[in-house]
Amino acid sequence: MSRHGHRTIVSLGLCVAFLGTMVSVARADTKQDIIDRMAKRLEAINKEKDAGRIGETFDGLVAAVKAQYLEDKDLKQLLADENADRKAFYELVAKELDTTVETVALSAGRRNFRVAKPEHWLKPKDRPWIQKKDLGDS
Repeated sequence: MSRHGHRTIVSLGLCVAFLGTMVSVARADTKQDIIDRMAKRLEAINKEKDAGRIGETFDGLVAAVKAQYLEDKDLKQLLADENADRKAFYELVAKELDTTVETVALSAGRRNFRVAKPEHWLKPKDRPWIQKKDLGDS
């Protein structure tokens, strides 16, 4: 194959990759898309909460209670996927309500603290992890 032919193939490949990226960016997830993905993960999220490996943070996200738990690649991916969807959901809700993403996230965090089981771990702002039963203001 000539050098020109090779460059043409590489250029076409790059164009296809670029267009594929643009299409995926242009197709924004709906709230229902996000809710559906989160529902599929809910059992795994609850299992990890019940095991004490993850908990809810004040700002509406989930995190590993101990850094060593992030050595588990599946758990790390579960947290990354869940938090990406939560953030995207908060952005959509904030647009609908004409408010900030931070306001929506903090409201979700308060709700998640309120509905947490007594043995679940919570991460209040500027405080260490604590189980809900030991929070005092639950």
